[in-house]
Amino acid sequence: MIIKEIQNRRSVRSFKENPVSEDQILEIIKAGQFAPSAKGNHKIEFIVVKNQETKNKICDVLGQEFVKEAQVLIVPVVGKNNSVLPVQDLSVASENMLLQVDALGLGSVWKNVREELRGEVGKILNLPEDHLLINMLPVGVPAEKPSPHTEIDFSKEKIHFEKW
Repeated sequence: MIIKEIQNRRSVRSFKENPVSEDQILEIIKAGQFAPSAKGNHKIEFIVVKNQETKNKICDVLGQEFVKEAQVLIVPVVGKNNSVLPVQDLSVASENMLLQVDALGLGSVWKNVREELRGEVGKILNLPEDHLLINMLPVGVPAEKPSPHTEIDFSKEKIHFEKW
């Protein structure tokens, strides 16, 4: 049942130096490509960054060390004119990928790229100006595995049926 991956998926910001295989990267991206998209257009593309110099440059812009410590960065992008709901399409693809990362025994975190930094990160990645990125997934073998969510984290009080 997928609830296991949902419970286990926790943010990981500390990675071992163990490599992430090409097969693992492809499985993660496959999960992103299989995500639902507005009007079924499936226009999300992915930039895979393994080069340490590039990761260092991105880290300099974003200011968070785990960006350069991850073995790979996966950056979902979409042409602004290729999607009627680009932020939603990128978000759904990213969540699918985060769940697949956990299913593979790896770790990741949704690394937001603030709007004012997107252009600078886009230049580092040679992203066409008509494309949008909102986040990236630093992926690697977790230095330590965070505890999964438990029933204590579930709250029936946050559920409203029919009306508030």
